[in-house]
Amino acid sequence: MDAKQERPVRRVERIVMAEPVSTDIVGGCCPPSDSLFERCGWFYALCREHLFHDHSPEIAKDFWRDQGPTPGTHLLELGCGPGFYACRFAEKYPDLRTTGIDLSKALLTRARTRAAAMKLQNCSFHLADVHQLPATVGTVDAIVVSRLFLVVPNRDDVMREIFRVLRPGGKCFVAEPVQSARTQFPLSVMWLLAKLTSFTKVPYVEPHRVTTMTEGEFHSLVEAQPWQHIAFRREGRYQTAVCTKPCAAEEAALPRATETLLEPCVA
Repeated sequence: MDAKQERPVRRVERIVMAEPVSTDIVGGCCPPSDSLFERCGWFYALCREHLFHDHSPEIAKDFWRDQGPTPGTHLLELGCGPGFYACRFAEKYPDLRTTGIDLSKALLTRARTRAAAMKLQNCSFHLADVHQLPATVGTVDAIVVSRLFLVVPNRDDVMREIFRVLRPGGKCFVAEPVQSARTQFPLSVMWLLAKLTSFTKVPYVEPHRVTTMTEGEFHSLVEAQPWQHIAFRREGRYQTAVCTKPCAAEEAALPRATETLLEPCVA
């Protein structure tokens, strides 16, 4: 596809959440059909399973230490794709309720198939836009966001939604890659597969190149919300942030505790 045929990533204004056993959509809305994640979702799912780093141990430690979640805790995975974290934590903690949100019907189908194969009753998946989460999401206790900011059109809107739907005292874990060359590989292969399997040229909404955030950009994005505490870490190919929402609205005005740690590289 030449330069004149490229289209910038567009924002889908809103897609209403559907019930997990329904046809995914309500009110006639539908996800973008010209998305690489619809065309080549299977390859992205393969990368999520075997190529991307698994932050599950770090997430569990940051959220619940060694005690595990209390019964009824609700964890939300934004941009869940094939449901890697939602299923993993639902399996590990039977008293935990997990929900996955994504805008790809193809990937949500894979997530539901995965949950069904694992016989998970405490895990569900819904179609929705992370820029404007439906009211039915409610308030959650914990949020996991991994590699999402590589593909969303408006990062600030997503961070505001994360802060909004977290309950007071809730925590979110954000992980973003820092190496552009390695991060580019899945997207480049998806573009190639799409070209090889399409008889016509389709102007997919995804860009040809990913843009990773510098440390300063990542910190600025996260710190724009009035968190009570933020722990930044640099772990090999990823930078992460663990953010805690103030327990009361007035505490947002108190001085914020921020820590930055450099940890050993991960494979």
